[in-house]
Amino acid sequence: MTLAIAAYKSKSLTDKLGATALVLGFQGQLKNWWDNFLSLDEREQIRSYKIIKTNDQGMEEEEEAASGLLIHNITLHFHGNPKEE
Repeated sequence: MTLAIAAYKSKSLTDKLGATALVLGFQGQLKNWWDNFLSLDEREQIRSYKIIKTNDQGMEEEEEAASGLLIHNITLHFHGNPKEE
C-alpha cells in the first residue's frame, strides 16, 4: 500500500486522492472493514486528516496525511497494537 501511495504522489496526486484511490481498490476483508466497520464520519475523518508541520522558516503548515492514517488504522485493526501485547 505504501508503494501505491508513493506512485500516486509521483503522479502529482494529493495525499487525500491517493488514499481515496487506495480505498477504491479494496477487496475482501479490507473492503468489508471499510464499508461495514467504519462509520461514515470515521471514513471522512480518515480522508480529510491533516497534520501540522513546521517549515524551514519556522511557520506551521497543514499537510495532508490521509494515506498514513489509513495504513495506520488498517494495521491496528488487523494486527492490533504491538505495544499492548
